[in-house]
Amino acid sequence: MDNLPTTAQRQSFDERGYLLVQGVLDEEDFAPLRRVISAAIDHYAKKLYDQGKISGLYKDLSFYHRLTRIQRESQKGPLLGWNWNKEVFSREVYELLTHPKILDIVASLIGPEITVNGDYWIRFKMPTGGESVFPWHQDSIYYNGNADPDQQVIFSEESEILTVWIPMVDVDEHNGCLQIIPGSHKQGLRPPRRDENGRLVPIEDVESWGEVQNVCMKVGDILVFGNLTFHRSLENTSEDIRWSIDLRYSPTGSPLEWLLQKWPGFIAHSEQPETVESWEMWEAKRTPPDPI
Repeated sequence: MDNLPTTAQRQSFDERGYLLVQGVLDEEDFAPLRRVISAAIDHYAKKLYDQGKISGLYKDLSFYHRLTRIQRESQKGPLLGWNWNKEVFSREVYELLTHPKILDIVASLIGPEITVNGDYWIRFKMPTGGESVFPWHQDSIYYNGNADPDQQVIFSEESEILTVWIPMVDVDEHNGCLQIIPGSHKQGLRPPRRDENGRLVPIEDVESWGEVQNVCMKVGDILVFGNLTFHRSLENTSEDIRWSIDLRYSPTGSPLEWLLQKWPGFIAHSEQPETVESWEMWEAKRTPPDPI
């Protein structure tokens, strides 16, 4: 496989806490996911239209502009937010999570026994300037119960969660690319505080630990980083939505029962193929049983 990380890249990942792999996916890999997202937009647009909160469904607008128009008109409608999970739960998401090229890269970093964590997220960063900035953080802090910095941390540093961040548009400094602090994962799990917007941010000057890197990417590139790597996203000053999806993987058997209870996952890769779980098995885990 041409995109499989080399020994030098794997060493760089261990040293820097992230790895950018270019040209992993093709344009057609995103088409099924765009259809799922478009269906979710249709659902919420109709809901808003029926409530009289928008004057049209705006089906003539592109995938990159429609949601912005709907949200600006609806103001406080149910589309407000910046990420979806349950709204796009589907076989198409399963197929992306189990894409052979992605699993090969993940396996090269954490080994062949791979479990998908159910907390994937479709993210839509609106063209709203400074309001679209997401501050420095480690993903680990959001696994701390209710993400309350005053509570005891239940996330073990031994729990490894690998994020595969995939832009669905080209990303740069203008539309909200990610920034990463290389080597910041070596600082371990750091204590956060809440900022004026209620978001968890570090109490330390994390930028003093290394040179901040802008991670500009093309559609088809993937960015892989660990749960202790400090990262943030810049503001989107463009006219288009910055669509992305982040997928999460852990070594099978990791102490993540508390996470998998909330976001059930599935075994995606194994040297014992009979243990790999199908879409139907994952769907059954995520779908509540019918009441008796």
